[in-house]
Amino acid sequence: MFAARLRAAREAAGFSSQQALAAALGVAQSTIANWEGGRREPGYALAVRLADLLQVSLDYLLGRSDQPSGGVVTQAQVRAAVWDERSNLAPEVEDELWEDVREYARYRLQHYRRR
Repeated sequence: MFAARLRAAREAAGFSSQQALAAALGVAQSTIANWEGGRREPGYALAVRLADLLQVSLDYLLGRSDQPSGGVVTQAQVRAAVWDERSNLAPEVEDELWEDVREYARYRLQHYRRR
């Protein structure tokens, strides 16, 4: 189950090749091939990094949940909620505005932590 879900999550996340995912994780392409071939599985630390990178839950990769996001809200989902799809913002403008939103959120978080 892990092997099939890993491959599907890799492709859904836009990693068209095992090599691309391997480079992003800092492992050999053969490592990804072994995982996707069902011959091996990653250790805990790599599995967590893998789930984060692919924006799926670890429970999904391990077959404990059929929901890829497992209740986790992705950055793309937050951005879609903030910007209505009809806004027609240029990608660089949206990125700049998104960074402003993140800076404000960090500022507010610091304020609440001081209380």
